[in-house]
Parts: sequence; C-alpha cells; structure tokens
Amino acid sequence: MQTTIVTSDTDPRISVPEEKLIYAELDLDGIDPEGAEIYREGARLSESYIALEPERQVYWNANPCVPKLFTCMDEKEQDTELALGLPNGLANVYQTAGNKLGDTNLVLRREFQSGIDRAFAAGKRVLVLFVTHESKCDPDHDSCAAWSHDGRAADENAIRQVRRFNRDYVDRGAHLEVVQRHVIAVRLKSYTDFETRVWHGETACIDPLEYMPRNGGPIDDKALFPKVLRHFSDVFPQRDPRFSGLHAHEWSAVLGQMSHMFLANIHFAHDVATGKTKSTKAGHRGRCVLVGRGAWGNFIEVNRYFKVSDFTPDMLRECRIAGKYVAKNAILDLMRRDDTRLSVPFHVNVPYDLIRPGDRCNSIAHAVDLARAIKHDWDERLSGREPRLRFLTELVDALKHDDVNPLEIPSLDILSPDSFRYYVSVSPRETRRPELVATGGDL
Repeated sequence: MQTTIVTSDTDPRISVPEEKLIYAELDLDGIDPEGAEIYREGARLSESYIALEPERQVYWNANPCVPKLFTCMDEKEQDTELALGLPNGLANVYQTAGNKLGDTNLVLRREFQSGIDRAFAAGKRVLVLFVTHESKCDPDHDSCAAWSHDGRAADENAIRQVRRFNRDYVDRGAHLEVVQRHVIAVRLKSYTDFETRVWHGETACIDPLEYMPRNGGPIDDKALFPKVLRHFSDVFPQRDPRFSGLHAHEWSAVLGQMSHMFLANIHFAHDVATGKTKSTKAGHRGRCVLVGRGAWGNFIEVNRYFKVSDFTPDMLRECRIAGKYVAKNAILDLMRRDDTRLSVPFHVNVPYDLIRPGDRCNSIAHAVDLARAIKHDWDERLSGREPRLRFLTELVDALKHDDVNPLEIPSLDILSPDSFRYYVSVSPRETRRPELVATGGDL
C-alpha cells in the first residue's frame, strides 16, 4: 500500500483510492493508553531536555572533547550518560545489540563525521567511549545476551573497534605520521550490578571500586581528584598511540575531562551502594522497543525499554532479539494477571533532518518505511511454520532463564502478528519531542 504524506503544500481533501493519508500529529486519546503514555512521557522529557541546554553549553565550553557513547541496546545500559556525569543530550549515544557495530552504514558514517566536523570547527576533538557490559557477580547468566554472556568475545570486539576509531580519524603527514587527531577512543567495561564503568588502556585499567569510600563514608573530591588524575596519566600515558598528534597540554586537558567523568561515576556508584539512588539491574525487564534516534535519547530510565538504532548493520535482527525479551516479559505479566492479551510494542522515531535539514515529510516517509520493514519481518517470522517454531523455542528458553517452570508457561498460541503493535513518530532535534504520525493501522 502506498503511503502519501499530506502537508500544507498539498490538498488534504484529495481522495486517492486505496491510499492511507498521514496527517500532522495523531490524537493520543485515539490510541491505546499504554502506547499514548510513551508520547506523553516524551513531551515531559522534552521539556527537561530543553531546560538542560545551558548546562550542556557550559560543559561544551569547559572541556576539550565532545563525548560520543557507543553502547548496547540493553535496557540496563540506558543511564550510561548519567553515570558518567554528562548532562542528558550532550553526548550522542549510539546503541546496537552487544555494541556489534560491524561495518558502519552511511547514515552513521555521515552523522558521526558531521559531529567530528562540528567539534573540529570549535577547536575540539571527539572522545569516543566504547562500552561493553556484564554483571560482575553473575557474568555467566546476567551479562550481554547478544554475546551469549561471553564477556571475553565482547571485549575482544570492543578492542578492535577502539583501535579502528583511533587509527582512522586522523590526518597524516608526508611520512604517514599523525599531524592532527580528530578522535580519541577508549574502551569502558560497565558492571551493571555495581554501576561502575572501568576505563581500559592498552595494558592497564582504572576501576571506580578502587576509590569507593569504606563503610559508605563521604567522598572528598578535593583530595580524590589528584589521585585519580595521576592514575589516569599512568593508564593513558602521552606515548599511548591514541594521543599521537596532541601536544602535552592537550593530552593533560583530555585526561582532566576523563578524570572528572570517572569521579562522577564514583559518586553515582556510591549513591547506589548507599541506597541514595535505586538501581535494580537484573535480567532483561524491558516492556517495549524504541527504534531509531531523535526523541529516544531523552528516555534514560533503566529496565523499561530496549533501543535499536536505525544505523545498526542488521536492524531487523536486533528487533528480533529485543522483541523476544519484550514478548517474554509480556508473557510473565500475563501469568501474574491471568490475562490473555499479549502486547509487544515497537516505537519508531527519526529526527526531522535525517534526509536534509527541516525535512519533516521525508523523515515521516523514512520512519514509516522502517516500521513497515519491522512489521513485515515479524509477520513472516510468526506466520511461517519453521520460523515461528524457532522463535517459540528461543522464547521458551528465555522464560526458563527466568526460572519459570515449563509446565507453567501458558499456551504460546496467543502470540500472533496481531500481538505486535507499531507506532511511528518524528521529532525536531531542537526539542526531541516525539510527534506521533502513524500507528499499525496506517502501515
């Protein structure tokens, strides 16, 4: 079915046979309450995002690097920006299943390069933090599902990616020496049960747990910061290849920024350890899938949603992984409520200027195409006999992982293409406010 985008430049009274017209913004009262709440929450989060602009500007002016985070779509990792003391929305956060970046596609390459260009024009560099995650206490069962809880494989991939970033984004002289460095990439390991982000150099690392006060005592920033800075200079010496092309004062300024982020993480982990901040990160508890970018950068609550970026090498594969866990949690909810209505929601959002600045119409068309591709993939997956059987087998395995007795699992006949719901929105980059423009019936 062809989708026509109606704008002020077209006549909304035109009637086109067998075409679905998508108007400006859908009335949230006309959709299911659970779906509508995502967009009402998006509007509230947009106000917070706008209010933080002065704080983001202060950080931009005060630091030598612009942070960009590459991390997992896992719902336990949504607060990584917050855990490093970064104002929400300051860093671009790129999320893929297991941080398996692979060969970056043109959308990511173009956006990443534009970020480098903006930083370079302002006399800054890009600080790439490439994050993998696992549970320190239960690494074999509560780590990254996309890597089948194989932390070593995830780390080896991260090491390759970090070296690639540090190698590729430089200007070289006549003898291939680095004369200008645009990117400094560092590998971090996120331990979700302790809320710590460990920074890894080439041969050593620096762990926030080493600096946690004993017996939950207070943190003395004034005394602690010089120790952290000296430790960073040991782990990331100026001779480290990632700092080639930097003068001594530039290297020192970058270490200072990294040390402040590390210190913020000590505070974050300390607040969790002392009960000041609640954090219960165990298993996979997401209840919906957020696809794309734009507005979803404001959603940083953990244990609620998986995030799949549209630049991922295989978006449909990642939607299958996320959808499996959301379906698993929906079934667990049904077992508690003794209900039969199963819902697996997918929300797709892209910014206006994905195609070109201010281009809302083509952004809507692109978002609708993404939603259609996801819908078509699930329709085929749940309708074909063999694909459905494979998916149900994976789903039962995921339920067993939650210590559910197989005999207590309800009939999976309730899972059908109709269980999956789709919502399409766009958002201006300035506000990140999601504007719902289509639902499953429009696809």
